[in-house]
Amino acid sequence: MKKNAEYIGRILASLSLAVMFAFGFSHPVEKASAATPPPSATSFYMDTVDTVTLYDMGYQKGQEDYRKSGAQNSMVILDFGGQPSPASLSLFGMPDATLNQVAAAVEAYSRGYWKGTASDSQSMVHVIVGTNNSYTVTYEGAQNFANMIDNINSHNLSHSYSDQVEVDGGNDMEPGYDPATTTKEWVKGYDSVNSYSLYNYGSADGCYHTNLNTGTTNYSCNNGWTYKDIQYISWGASPSWPLPEIYDNSGDMAVQWQNIAKYSSVTSSSQMKFSASLTQAGACADTGCHWELDNTPTEGWNQLYNELSSDTKTAAATKYPIQSTDIRWH
Repeated sequence: MKKNAEYIGRILASLSLAVMFAFGFSHPVEKASAATPPPSATSFYMDTVDTVTLYDMGYQKGQEDYRKSGAQNSMVILDFGGQPSPASLSLFGMPDATLNQVAAAVEAYSRGYWKGTASDSQSMVHVIVGTNNSYTVTYEGAQNFANMIDNINSHNLSHSYSDQVEVDGGNDMEPGYDPATTTKEWVKGYDSVNSYSLYNYGSADGCYHTNLNTGTTNYSCNNGWTYKDIQYISWGASPSWPLPEIYDNSGDMAVQWQNIAKYSSVTSSSQMKFSASLTQAGACADTGCHWELDNTPTEGWNQLYNELSSDTKTAAATKYPIQSTDIRWH
C-alpha cells in the first residue's frame, strides 16, 4: 500500500515538474487546428482486476459505441501500475495483482465490449494494457509482460473477441521515473519475445523544446536521458509506437515530441507515426492537477497535430490517423 501511495504521489509530482523543468524558449499556445480532432476515448488508471468490474467496463464501452452512428474505432489505455516484481503489477492504491489476474481482467473487458456492441460487428476498440517504469524495471519483467499480452490475444482469438478488440502492451515511460539504461533494457526484453506492439504513453521530461532546432542535435532531457533514448523506446525499437502525453496548456509537450520526431527523421531517416495524443482532463477533474496541465482532449490533439504539421521533416506524420484518449482514475 505504501508504494502505491508513493507512486500516485510521484505521478502528481512529475506532472508539476513537467512544467518547472521544461526549458528552452517559451512557446505560445497553438491556434486551433484546421484538421478535425477525432472523438476522444476514456482511459483509466486501474485500481482493480475484478473480472465482473472489467466486464462491465467493456460492456459499457461497447454499448456506447453501439449507440453511435457508423463503425467506431477508439483507443483505451488500462494502466495497472508498475511492476513490483517481474510477475506482478501494483494497481493504484490497492494490493498487487499477478499478471495472470491482469490477463483475466483484460479478457473480461474484451468479452464485455464484444457483447456490448450487440449487432454492431464493425466497431473496434484498441486496448493498451499498461504499466510504467517506476518500480522494478527488468528485462525479465518485460518478457513476462509481453507473454501476458500474447496470452490475452490467444484467448481473445479463440473466443472471436479479437474481431473487435485489439490488445497491445503499453508503458508510461518517463525520464523522471528511471534511468534510460534500464528502461531501454525493459523495451529490449519486451521485444525479445513479443508478438504485439508496445505503446509508449509517457513523457519527454525536460527535453529541450524550441522550433529553432534542425533535428541534428541529440539534446538532453531529465535524469540523463536524451532525444535518442526517447526515440528508441517510442519508435526505434521494433515493437514501439509513440502515444505521447500532451498535458500542458502552453503546448511545450507537443513541441518536445515534434522535436524528437524531427530528430528521428533527420538522424535515422525514420518518420515517427503517432498513434494518439494522451490528455488527463478526466484525472484532473477526479483528483486535481497542476493548473497548467489540464488540456482537454481537443486541445492536446490540436497541439500535437499543429506542431507536427509545422515542419516538413515531421508533417508526414499527420497523413496517418492520430487518435485521442483521455485518462482518468477508476
